[in-house]
Amino acid sequence: MEKKFEKVEYMNIYGTDSQKVIVEGEILLPEIKPDAVKVLQTDSEVLITNVEVLNDRVVVQGEIEFRVIYLSSDPQRKVASVSSSAGFSKTFDMLGVRSTMAYEVKDDLIYTFCSLLSPRKLSAKAIAEITVLVKAPATVEYLADIEEDSIKYLKEKISISNPRSTTEEISKREILEIPQGKPSIREILRCFARLSDRNIKFDRKKMTFDLKVDLKTLYSPDIGQNPIEMVEHEVLIQHYSELPDSPDDVEPVVKFYIKSFRVLPKTDEIGELRRIEYDITIEAEITFHDVKTIEPIVDAYSTAYEIKDSKKLLNIEQFVGKVRHMHLLKDTITLPIEPEQVFSVSGRIEVDVIKPEKNKINIKGVAVVFLIYLSKDLQDIIKNTTSQIPFDVKLDIEGVEETDRAFANIEIENISFSIISISEVELRIRLAIEVWIKRGLSKEILSDLELVEEIKKEEERLASVYIYTVQKGDTLWKVAKKYRTTVEKIIDFNQIEKEEIVPGQKLLIVK
Repeated sequence: MEKKFEKVEYMNIYGTDSQKVIVEGEILLPEIKPDAVKVLQTDSEVLITNVEVLNDRVVVQGEIEFRVIYLSSDPQRKVASVSSSAGFSKTFDMLGVRSTMAYEVKDDLIYTFCSLLSPRKLSAKAIAEITVLVKAPATVEYLADIEEDSIKYLKEKISISNPRSTTEEISKREILEIPQGKPSIREILRCFARLSDRNIKFDRKKMTFDLKVDLKTLYSPDIGQNPIEMVEHEVLIQHYSELPDSPDDVEPVVKFYIKSFRVLPKTDEIGELRRIEYDITIEAEITFHDVKTIEPIVDAYSTAYEIKDSKKLLNIEQFVGKVRHMHLLKDTITLPIEPEQVFSVSGRIEVDVIKPEKNKINIKGVAVVFLIYLSKDLQDIIKNTTSQIPFDVKLDIEGVEETDRAFANIEIENISFSIISISEVELRIRLAIEVWIKRGLSKEILSDLELVEEIKKEEERLASVYIYTVQKGDTLWKVAKKYRTTVEKIIDFNQIEKEEIVPGQKLLIVK
């Protein structure tokens, strides 16, 4: 018997798990901040500070940063802001993982809320979902061919995606002016950065990025009648990168993250705070999925010999596909008090469901929208309202199965509004949805096979011709292996046109 062996390198998946983290705490206002009267807006961000892979477990540490805009008791600083962080630690039990293995961690903010406990104390709560995947490179030798007349074997094509990732940091610092007609800055309350446009050119081993970041900055004005102001800017970023190790014929998958974002007020020529310095760092994760197809033997038997086989378990994660989709949400909200002027519209996304279906991905969630406006009620002039706008999006992705794993990055690319009546505001929200589909595959493959002994004819007590009733889960291969015949004989004697059998079907077995 002649055997042919082959080797393949792949990324072995040792474990994956998702857990929810609940963070609760109190925010004490610093002495330099005025007393709080009412919380106007709360936003949060999940920051992973440390990941430690240990034997049979992974420990993820991080913090949730709360950013709060509130109405103050100070008539000169009518609107103020405060930031605070609360830490968390989560342990993921994963049997078999070791400290030398690589990992991926993904965080998703599910819920955040802040309320007033006293003029100097706020209560904050946030819920986030943390997903951990542990992997390590591995090499497996498998049985690819056997030359022996009595041996029948079954092969299976398996696509192995070997991801090769690199990260590129793209930084831009720019100082922009506050438009004429707007007052100067007393305090920056909050700034929102959205990566609204991206153009990627890939030419062999060169990549060019053309990015646009939209910025909305809320600030408390130094002078003027309005207690809050907003300015909008955009920053254009061009970046060039060489990728000497990239394969020639594979297009990369690129994910963008705003890694850090700092905003500082700056003085102009006459010493007024009429400039804003934006310091932005974007991380581009560039991944090449080099796909190889192997065809190992996954099962075998002999019509003449007892055999002994050795098997190995192949655990891989296959890249199925990626899709980017723009989705528009519209809704009309009714304000309890007639607005004089809308100062700020901002929001965040809370995802409830990311469910793979046959050739589709179903995504459900809500866009939580915050509105701060000036009312005509002189006793309570600054108002706020929070609305939840649900969305249900189905995206077509060829080849997706229900058992696949889907990862989504959903951002609010733009929010606009129109006052359509005395107390009604129409909201328009443009969502940028990016989805990546991966498939976990565990497959036993043959690493070796030996002939043990010849089957003795006196042990064959079964008739050489008989009728078999097909059971649920049967295939022609399974029936042939069970009775040590061949698939070809079963097809020939039963005049089967398609290589398919159904439960209850009668088969003539001739050995």
